Amino acid sequence: MEVHVFLKGSKKAVIYSGDRIDVLDFEMDKVKYKQIRYFRKGFSKSELVEQESINKIVTIA
Repeated sequence: MEVHVFLKGSKKAVIYSGDRIDVLDFEMDKVKYKQIRYFRKGFSKSELVEQESINKIVTIA
C-alpha cells in the first residue's frame, strides 16, 4: 500500500509505503495536522503534516 502526499510548492509527492497506512486528523495548539502512520514488518512510524500545506492525498493499494 502507498500514500502519495502532494505538498504546496512542490511538484513531487512525498511517498509513504507499508503494510498498512493510517491517515488521521489531529489538532494541537489550534493547528490542524494530518497524522500519517505507516506500518512495516511489525514496526510503525508516524509523521505530522500541517493540513494547510497539503494539496491532495492519493491512496494506491
